Amino acid sequence: MDHQQTGGVIILFGATGDLANRELFPALHQIYRRELLSENFAIIGAGTTQLSDKQFRDQVQRSVKDGYHFSDFEPEFLNHCFYQQMDNTKRGDYDQLLGKINEVKDAIAVDSNYVYYYSISPSLFGVTTSNLETAGVTGLAGNHRVLVEKPFGNDSKSATDYYQLLTDVFNEEVYFIDHFNAMEYVQNILTARYTNPVIEKMIHKDHVENIQISLPEHLSVGDRGAFYDENGALLDMFQNHLLQMLTMIAMELPETLDAESIHYKKFEVLESIPAFTGDKALENIVRGQYIEDPEGQFANYRDEPGVRKNSLTETYVALELSVNLPHLSGVPIYMRTGKALIENHYAVDVVFKGGNRLTFYIEPGAGMQFVLNQKNTEKDAASIETALGPDMESMDRTYTSEPYENVFYGGLSGDKTHFVTFDQIREEWRITDSIVSAWEKSSDSYLSNYTANTFGPGEADDLLEKNGHQWIKRPT
Repeated sequence: MDHQQTGGVIILFGATGDLANRELFPALHQIYRRELLSENFAIIGAGTTQLSDKQFRDQVQRSVKDGYHFSDFEPEFLNHCFYQQMDNTKRGDYDQLLGKINEVKDAIAVDSNYVYYYSISPSLFGVTTSNLETAGVTGLAGNHRVLVEKPFGNDSKSATDYYQLLTDVFNEEVYFIDHFNAMEYVQNILTARYTNPVIEKMIHKDHVENIQISLPEHLSVGDRGAFYDENGALLDMFQNHLLQMLTMIAMELPETLDAESIHYKKFEVLESIPAFTGDKALENIVRGQYIEDPEGQFANYRDEPGVRKNSLTETYVALELSVNLPHLSGVPIYMRTGKALIENHYAVDVVFKGGNRLTFYIEPGAGMQFVLNQKNTEKDAASIETALGPDMESMDRTYTSEPYENVFYGGLSGDKTHFVTFDQIREEWRITDSIVSAWEKSSDSYLSNYTANTFGPGEADDLLEKNGHQWIKRPT
């Protein structure tokens, strides 16, 4: 990020939670170290745990030292960190929060820029927003923005209801987070297309045989069993991350890379995807649930803590869809994600007619790789694959921001480029709701068991093989 410094007051709801400790505090410290935060900023952590400012600062320091990119700690950073114990449902606690904000403003010359970070359950969106308004917090002079973590609702209706609650107070200053959008190597997909005309001309139905978007994970559900069992792979990964990555590779390029133009082109992709109905939802989607592997590295999903013993929640989903856009019409697009798999990477593969392949590696981040054919010198008429890239030497010379660094900087500076618009969220739910509805209506909604530490259900291979295609697999 080559940007000017920014500042303001960050009110972090959920400040004692896992996300804050694992991702948010390290990100804030990192953008401070990189001098993207001015001295005119303050972080006010808000949570139910009783902590003094000193105890909160100790927690922040531990989180930063245990976090990514850590080398040296900036002691001055802690002087910008404060804490307010509060219950989001209690109106009186917001008067105390307002007092804390004024106290901080007296101690630090903060910019009149207020960012409310909702790392809280969606069920608290309404009461939190209403109480901020009635207590006069959002009436303070300056800009007021709310950054909202997923999951944003659990279907189209709940998402719309939450959106109305937020916009009643924050108007257009609602920033929906999908941290995949803020990944540098997800952004690289659009940059590579925009700055390499030869690549952009190739991503066309005349040349592309299929596109694959893969988010396989080696980790099991772990201690997220209760949450995961209510959502599954479809809601946890497809409804947001997979569909957002699809927009980056499938959108028609905007004339300029400003936030509004990018968001509209992404919306066009989502709007063009037909709903899944009836047999289509069953024929073009594979659902799976992992079972114990022979080595005993993974337990049965149903034996994980917090998971129902009769659970029918999918831990794996693979599907085929298409986008009704002129440049990719008719091109099969395959998407997959799952838990407890032998693979552990995020990637987008563009498979060209004739066998060439362009890969965008997302995580581990490594940039692009182009697979070409050249002569096999041991055989007269045979060819051999040659992989060009990724150029790790060049990548290692540059700093790679973590997603939440970009999230915070964008929220503070008012740049929505790496966030999601509600129009996109509405379309994501339209597509996802159609799948859920088709599954619920069918008595043949098949859930396939797959052995953990494998590539997943065999039915996922069949999904591609019926079209003469194969998954690009990368065991680790």
